[in-house]
Amino acid sequence: MSRKTRSVQPVLATEIGRRFSTAVVLYHSAVAECFGLSATDWKCGEILSRMGPMNPTQLAALTGMSTAAVTLVIDRLEQAGFARRERDPNDRRKVLVYPTATPEIEQKIEEVFRELTEKMEALMARYSPQQLQAIVDFIQQATQIMESETARLRGEAAKKA
Repeated sequence: MSRKTRSVQPVLATEIGRRFSTAVVLYHSAVAECFGLSATDWKCGEILSRMGPMNPTQLAALTGMSTAAVTLVIDRLEQAGFARRERDPNDRRKVLVYPTATPEIEQKIEEVFRELTEKMEALMARYSPQQLQAIVDFIQQATQIMESETARLRGEAAKKA
């Protein structure tokens, strides 16, 4: 690889990364709108769905939001049918938030994601198993880097506050 090629790669990677990141955020914003939610509400619902029941303080810590903001998010998720609050069986003074989705909501989620799923499956069919493994590894490593950088930036912001 020539020196000139190496110097261009970070610029191209940054441009591609920025565009991809924006496309993902805007896509999920559009998905959220299909359910009458904001992108933040939608992704908080995704966190609950992926990680399972948690208290509002835990959700606030995971998202970097205040507990007051998370309370409003949970209100909207409940109203839309994506979450429910229940008393913590181990401490009745506390509340746990559970992910929920009726069969109707699950069907609508499937409908909303159907075309994306089909297009992504067609895209993945273009790659060999070895290439797919490299792509999966890259995405997993990039996700870990993004999560650790998020934590680092929040830590720095907390020190300044």
